[in-house]
This record gives sequence, C-alpha cells and structure tokens, in this order.
Amino acid sequence: MKPQGFLKTMVQIKQDAVAHNRRTLPLAVLRKEAEKLPAGADFYKAMAQSTPHDVGIIAEIKKASPSKKDICLDLDLLTYTRDCEKAGARAISVLTEQVYFKGSLKDLKTACTATRLPVLRKDFIISAYQIYEAKQAGAGSVLLITTLLSRNQQADYTILARELDMEPLVEVSSEWECEQALGTGARVVGINNRNLATLEVNPDTALRVVAVLPADIVPVAASGISCRQDIKNAVDAGIYNFLVGESIVRATDRKAFIHSLLQDA
Repeated sequence: MKPQGFLKTMVQIKQDAVAHNRRTLPLAVLRKEAEKLPAGADFYKAMAQSTPHDVGIIAEIKKASPSKKDICLDLDLLTYTRDCEKAGARAISVLTEQVYFKGSLKDLKTACTATRLPVLRKDFIISAYQIYEAKQAGAGSVLLITTLLSRNQQADYTILARELDMEPLVEVSSEWECEQALGTGARVVGINNRNLATLEVNPDTALRVVAVLPADIVPVAASGISCRQDIKNAVDAGIYNFLVGESIVRATDRKAFIHSLLQDA
C-alpha cells in the first residue's frame, strides 16, 4: 500500500531533502565518515532490560508537530537531555524532520553529545543515506516506519543499521504491519497509537497490536502517553517501554513528570 495523506506529503519532502543533502555531502564521503565511528550506547539492551516494575521511557525532543503546531521551539536541548537522563529515562529520541517538526541533524548531534544514553533518530527514513547521517551524528538507533517501506527496503535498512551498530526501532500501527516487521528481522517494535495518514490517535492501538507479537520481541508504545495510568494500562497488556514526547516537553517540572511515569504500580 502506498503512503496516503500526511505520509504521502512527508515522502516527497524527504526525497527532496535527501537529494539536497547528497549534493552537499556525497554518499561515499558520508559513508566513510560514518563507518569509522565507534558504536554508541546499546539501544536494544536498554529496551530489553525493562520489566513491569522497571519500565523504560524514551524521552523525546519534540519542538513541534503537524497536529499541535509549535510546542517549544526554544527548547534547551542540552538541559532537556541531561534532565531526562538524570530523571531515569532509558533512551532519548530526537525528531530531525525540519518542515513540520522543526528538528534537525544538529539537534541530534547536540543530544548525542549531552548523554550516555542511546539516542534514536526519529524521522521519515526513505533512504540509506539518512541511516548513515544518523550514525555520523552519533545515534544508536533509527526509526523505520513499516508503512513507508517495502519489505525489501525494510530488510535492507535493518541490516545496514545493525552493520553500523544501531538497532532500529521498527514502527507499526496495525496487526498486518507486524508481519512485515517480523519478517524483516525487527527485534524492537514500536506500536504507534497515531495513524500517520490521518494523524488521529487511538490509545487502544498498542494494547491491541501487542497481542500478535512473539514473546522475544521488545514492544514500545508511542503517542498519546501522558500519565501513569496510560503506562499501567500498557504494562497490563505486556508493554514495558514507552516513547513520550509532548507530555515531557510541556511539563513544568520535567524531571518530576518522568518520575511520576516511572512510579511502580
């Protein structure tokens, strides 16, 4: 199925962005720079250690979104990243899409220098070039969205990410997408409660979809998580990792808010 709605728009934006970046920095040069860098923090290990009584929070740097518009354009990335690590976050996610989310690769590099936690590049990955960019910036993971990729692309990008010491977070939003994710070697599966075509959020999506994942797959719930009760509902369904962005960014006391999410049920 071809991307629809918002995703269709994003594919065109990313195609143009990748073409521009390749003219500025050729793939051969970027690849050489990326391949010589050491491995970063282990994203898979960070996610796999979570339990019902010790959940994992991926704290996201999210300045804006297409549904909520500007959230915090002047976010102090260094302070935010360090505060999230001190509060007990297990990983950091950085939105690097520029047009709708107001992010950048510079933001990713800043976060990577500010923390010892694994850092996820969250973007609309449609090219191997973007995976090399993530590695060059210091990331320990990249987001691969099943809806955007063919089976062969997803398999190739999964292999490439691992060759660069990055365990991908493979995103699905329905049961049928899990078949492709699992068939292409996903080990950490993000279940997005947001429909990326319509941008609507259904908090029951992750609770439903996790039931079809094998026990050796590490699930992560994303979108619409704003309080401890959301965490508890997902834990009851077998999900122990959570990607949380807007709620942390908007919190008056971010460390206290993360502590509230991590409270043992």
